[in-house]
Amino acid sequence: MVELNKGKIFRTIAIGLFRLLRAVAIGVLIFSVWKYPVFKEIVRAQISKFTLPSCHVIDEAAILSQYDLSKFNEYAHNIVVESDIDIRLLFVNGTGSKSIEQYALDKVRELGIGGKNREERGILLLYDVKGKRLRAEVGYGLEEFFPDAFVGYLVHDHTRDFFSSGDITTGLRLLIRMLHHRIREAILGRAFDPRVIEMIRNRGHLSGGAGVSATMPKKGDLDRWTSKFTEEERRYYTAQPTPEAAYNKYLDWLVGGKYDPNIDLFTEASKGYMDSLPMTKAYFDFILMKKYGKKFHIAIDNGVALLYYTDDPLACPLFFKKSDRGWQMDVVTEVNNSENLAGGKYAWMYRGSGDIYTRTFIDKLVNIDNYIRIADGDNRALPIRGDI
Repeated sequence: MVELNKGKIFRTIAIGLFRLLRAVAIGVLIFSVWKYPVFKEIVRAQISKFTLPSCHVIDEAAILSQYDLSKFNEYAHNIVVESDIDIRLLFVNGTGSKSIEQYALDKVRELGIGGKNREERGILLLYDVKGKRLRAEVGYGLEEFFPDAFVGYLVHDHTRDFFSSGDITTGLRLLIRMLHHRIREAILGRAFDPRVIEMIRNRGHLSGGAGVSATMPKKGDLDRWTSKFTEEERRYYTAQPTPEAAYNKYLDWLVGGKYDPNIDLFTEASKGYMDSLPMTKAYFDFILMKKYGKKFHIAIDNGVALLYYTDDPLACPLFFKKSDRGWQMDVVTEVNNSENLAGGKYAWMYRGSGDIYTRTFIDKLVNIDNYIRIADGDNRALPIRGDI
């Protein structure tokens, strides 16, 4: 009996020692990796899940799934962590006796959007499902970030297309990405130039105040934006003699205003991938604005090429492959080899592994605080609000 009690005591002590050693090991591991920002951000993201505010996206009209609601709130929260800018989306079934403009102003005050630091660094996107009306209300502290030309561009060209086709989830995802990119550009000191819109569309939706409204067309009035080239146009967008010529032809394709990826300028895998993407004219133009006029360098070797930007830390690299017809853009590799990031010091990180591009240009890759980037590209870090 005594021996049995001794055995129990021994097992209890052994279990206690094991748990202590395990806790110490975990503590040492956390302490050792905390100095690396990428691990710090992983921990920050996990902790934020327990404190994630649920008020960035308010769906009174019940048009989003709980999963989508959670993901949009998480993304908007990451933007707050990164920039201290408060983005809110509110879906309602009618505005009662109030105009949508007055209703939006009242909601900005009621919800305290962007008012935490008294600088009104917030933006409200209010969608009236019943009246099919959209209103964007920008706080005074963000008018330079989101001028009327930019907000009107989103409201009239991008959002209304997706809402009318019923693809709310995709529309919101791309909308928040556009807002996030514009925030990052503004933080880097870049003003939004409305002449870019005029160049692309020869139009600009400007208004007199710090806000824009629009009426949404009925569901089905606008479908996913697609158009087909004529045979003559298709022959114009062919594979090119150099990667730079292929890139310039790509920009030309974006300016052209037709979303038809079934051209020889793209690899076969890219054609299939791009043909499956939902697209609006505004997002098509947004891609162009992210790339147009940026300085770049092209590395060429072994029948492949890597294009990376030298004056823009936000734009991820592009990839080209040489076929028997000339140089083509490899858009699928661009998607696979670059990871978009939110809430940290970089907008993207290279993640390719084992493919021909990574093997060929391995000497171009550099580890900066555990972010894989292009060594002689623009690696300016985004200033973030601070640690958790």
